[in-house]
Amino acid sequence: HEERGPGCLGTSSLQLQLLPPQRLSLACTPPGIPAAASSQALHAAPLKAQAPGSTEELRCLQVINQQQEGSSLEEVISNQSCLKLANTIKAYVATVTENVIRRSAVKEARRSYFNTSEGQVPPKMAGKPSAHLTLRPQSLAQDGNSKRFGNLSQSCRHAIARWEDSTIHSHLQNITYRDGRLRVNQAGKYYVYSQIYFRYPSDGASARVSVPQLVQCINWKTSYSQPILLLKGVGTKCWAPEADYGLHALYQGGLFELKAGDELFVSVSSLAIDYNDAAASYFGAFRLDL
Repeated sequence: HEERGPGCLGTSSLQLQLLPPQRLSLACTPPGIPAAASSQALHAAPLKAQAPGSTEELRCLQVINQQQEGSSLEEVISNQSCLKLANTIKAYVATVTENVIRRSAVKEARRSYFNTSEGQVPPKMAGKPSAHLTLRPQSLAQDGNSKRFGNLSQSCRHAIARWEDSTIHSHLQNITYRDGRLRVNQAGKYYVYSQIYFRYPSDGASARVSVPQLVQCINWKTSYSQPILLLKGVGTKCWAPEADYGLHALYQGGLFELKAGDELFVSVSSLAIDYNDAAASYFGAFRLDL
């Protein structure tokens, strides 16, 4: 009797005998595969020899059962029925092995996914860089800090330093926001946009005669230069004589090639803005795959 490990197809001098179905499934366990998994798979798909009408396979099993201990296996090897049975067993062993290996690979992939460190987002779920901010009330003290944004155009000299980034109307994804600026983390082509809803007060007839000019600018700043004006929108409106104030929205947007580390911010001609409507004044950008 030659030791062949857990395989069920041996070579010369191998003594074969009929086994009950339970023992047959365990005897045919492929190397490195748990016996329980192999047995379960074999029971789920019974061998053809166990199916009604498989007379050739049954005939082979009878030949094997009639072999005396120590007798030659030439008759078994030359028997066509036994060759078919051997091929059937071989095919099922290959199927069981493939299924077990596939299940093991799936379990390992799941284990690897759930072992991802906390706070780390899998690459496929990271999402494209995008941001949509809504306006917060500005103060005169903050307006005095506009100098830290660099040299701005005189017609658009008030930088907006306060935006909401985590409300029902706003979001931030793979773009950094700080102190009124959006900072790009991934290079690419970005659509940049902004809308400001001006609420200009009317202080008597003189204000209506002067006709205020409303200006909105989107500025781009790299790590080594002063701000560059990307977009500029201008509106000159005449308010109705009986109105206490005038309302006017300026929107603009454009597509620009940005690099990692570039910053974007909005500046306006006047901070006379409607701060009570989160859907009216906003600033954002998102990357396009072009």
